Amino acid sequence: MPRMQDAWEDWFQKDERLLWQGAPAPGQWNWIRNAFMTAFGIPFLGAGLFVSGMGLGHLFSLGGIWDFGLGIILTAFGIPFLAVGGGLVFGTWLHDYMTPTHTRFALTNRAGYIATRYWKRTMDVVPITSDTQVEIQESRKGLASIYFGFDQYTDSDGDRQTRQKGFEGIIDGTAVYRLIRAIKAGEEVTPI
Repeated sequence: MPRMQDAWEDWFQKDERLLWQGAPAPGQWNWIRNAFMTAFGIPFLGAGLFVSGMGLGHLFSLGGIWDFGLGIILTAFGIPFLAVGGGLVFGTWLHDYMTPTHTRFALTNRAGYIATRYWKRTMDVVPITSDTQVEIQESRKGLASIYFGFDQYTDSDGDRQTRQKGFEGIIDGTAVYRLIRAIKAGEEVTPI
């Protein structure tokens, strides 16, 4: 498990054994979402650049105290637009690019492990039992996402939402899906 300090076995219980480990496939694999977010963010980024540029122009024009004050106000007003626009335009692409290097998956005979490390390290352990719901979503690129943890929560509007947990964007998704189904059924499984 590269870039993580601990071995998977440090997290396992006594009778757990590693059956599979992997990571999301590298590269951008959510083009539609990223293109939509980029198109939505371009006006924010443009407005932020325009207003902040005007503010910096007034700030350094040496035209007097009023130009200096107007420059500070315009620059400060443009910074949130720059931040939101930059996040929308570049953030989703950067997230998709960085996720494979910061996320690792492991499957044992009892649970699925999802380890992430960005600013802090997290380990999400999802037990697999006979009544665990399993869902696979295959993409056209041969990648698959397997979800086996579904948390129900209520959002700020009072609507019931579902948060999915699992292995996203993996190459050998069909084999891992079969392995999870065998674990659910209580069958003897061998590592892949």
